[in-house]
Amino acid sequence: MGIDNWQLFLDRWSGQWVAAQAALDPEEVDEEALAAGGLGFPPADDQGIAVLEERLGTVLPPSYRAFLRASNGWRHAGMMVYLLGVAEDIHWHGDPLGLTPLYEENLDENADPAEIRRAAMWKRSLQLSLDSDMTDVLLDPGDVGEDGEWPVYVYKGWSGEFPDRYESFADYMQSMYREFHREYSDNADFENEETRELDASVERARLACLAGGDVDELLAVLARADSFGRARARRLRDQITAMTGPPGYLAATVDLDDPLYVREILPVVAAGEIRGGRHRDDEWFLRRYEEEDRPRVGAVLREVSERTFRYEAPGAFGRAVVEAREQARWGDTEAAWRTIADAVAQWEPYSSEQIAPVGLMADPILAPVITPERGRRILNTARGGAPGAGRAAASGSGSGVAPVRDSGPVPVEEPAAGLGWLAGGERGEHSYRLVLVQGVTPEVLAERLGGSGPLLAPCGEQDLWGLAHGLPGQQGAWGPLFRVGSCGRGAGSGADGGSGGDGGGGDGGSGRGGWSFAFELRPETFQPNRLNGLDAEVSRGTRAISLWSERRHAPGEAFQDAFRFSYAEDGRRRFGSTARGGGAESTGTPPEGLDPALFGTALFGSGPHGLADGAGAHLDQEAEIRALDAIAEAFGVTLPRFALRHGRLHAVRGASWTRRPGPGESHVSVSVVPARGTL
Repeated sequence: MGIDNWQLFLDRWSGQWVAAQAALDPEEVDEEALAAGGLGFPPADDQGIAVLEERLGTVLPPSYRAFLRASNGWRHAGMMVYLLGVAEDIHWHGDPLGLTPLYEENLDENADPAEIRRAAMWKRSLQLSLDSDMTDVLLDPGDVGEDGEWPVYVYKGWSGEFPDRYESFADYMQSMYREFHREYSDNADFENEETRELDASVERARLACLAGGDVDELLAVLARADSFGRARARRLRDQITAMTGPPGYLAATVDLDDPLYVREILPVVAAGEIRGGRHRDDEWFLRRYEEEDRPRVGAVLREVSERTFRYEAPGAFGRAVVEAREQARWGDTEAAWRTIADAVAQWEPYSSEQIAPVGLMADPILAPVITPERGRRILNTARGGAPGAGRAAASGSGSGVAPVRDSGPVPVEEPAAGLGWLAGGERGEHSYRLVLVQGVTPEVLAERLGGSGPLLAPCGEQDLWGLAHGLPGQQGAWGPLFRVGSCGRGAGSGADGGSGGDGGGGDGGSGRGGWSFAFELRPETFQPNRLNGLDAEVSRGTRAISLWSERRHAPGEAFQDAFRFSYAEDGRRRFGSTARGGGAESTGTPPEGLDPALFGTALFGSGPHGLADGAGAHLDQEAEIRALDAIAEAFGVTLPRFALRHGRLHAVRGASWTRRPGPGESHVSVSVVPARGTL
């Protein structure tokens, strides 16, 4: 962006700088600049500019020429540059430190044009910084834009970083003006026309956000104010970005007596810390807080780390959060989203410093439900007491935010039909195990799988990896790790003769028609001759479906691809079919409506998926999808795809499905002992 009136721009900057000196300690004040009346100098005339261009042998870029006509030089152009751009003193840089070879040696055939231009600019650039703290301000004549402007590179020799690039001298000076504002923004007495205008724009953006204003326009308004160091803009902007992307650091005033900080901000900040995984440092995190506050902060950090944190909010929205969590924790994420979305209009902020229920993004169960698109939907909903008429007022004269449009019905991601998605796409590359039991709760199913005690905290796929490998805040132990939930019956059901509800959670698995499921990704190795019958035992008093798909695509794997389907009633297996290594065998009578051929050698199909290698035939992905969808149609079940792929569900560490080897059966035993010197 250019500067239309350099004189006005520079006079405003200089006047604000002079006024700000009154709040500084005397030893920090530049008395020489104050005595001179400010940051600028008398302007250069056309003859002086012509002499300069003749001395340099080039025509200067437009914005620098316009600057000289307003002021022949500038003091304090950024915190590290004390004198800049005096016509009589600027000169060709000439690369006195020999940086060109260092940058050129990093160029290869894949170097982009920007890297090439940066490596070449050191010798040809014009040095503008005349007094600085190891900082060069360089104008590059070798990269002239269509408007005749030269880019500016700022190299901070003390930083060890690449130089910063600005499109023009005008862009550089505007950036330094914003830096000047940031430098003084912590001073309560730093107030002027610019700060008042910025703060007013932030307040208008706050009101517009509560009225459901355009998110991108709001972010642009707040980003501009933030670039000038307006702290409130940063706090509000961070809340918007937390709702539309991964939560992380949130700017806020630390106050453990403020419910906004304790219940909303701190948990989200802790969640950002937890994402560091093995590289996180809890002690370093706690050092940000006063010593007397660290126990309370540490307790929140543990809750978030152990996935036991429960987001709470006051009023009707808080009650909706409780209901939505119960829906989502058993897999019905679509109903959970619908519950939250319907209650957003009733949400109330703790104070004028809050514009969104950001604490949701730290809740282990509900945070995955709030996708970036859904976060935007929340922000586009009038809330916090903003009346419908307030929308027009918030977007009226001088607001800078577009009017709100009707967003229409609450968007809900339709559950994928059937079970075929388990084998589709990249999912078809992984082994899995699935158990479906009708008419029992997920807790009961967990017990039947061998779980003891309460269910484990809600887990996503990455959390399961941590449980298995003992990451901080996790428990490393042995045994199958299932995630459990409920799934209602689908619209048609040949095998159970009923009609169904939705596929995302139904009645929680506790009604007559409801099913509970247990799903495990990458289960133990399938050993068909040593199955212990647990897949049938889980059907006591009801009926159960068990699926086990094993894929071993890594070169040299000794195990064969296998697919096992089992149907059991009241503790007895009624039908079982195992396809493995290109062959198949089955026992019993298949459930009504299911073609047993789907679970035989047809699973190895033809084409690339069916070709044999040293470990036998591979399962054919399309054939497996057909078999899975046939089961779903026959029993009217649909797994909650979103919950399993992106959400968190309670987990259970169950018993192995493989019995101990009997007499004469070969097996391998592995013992893990500490290395010498580790005890």
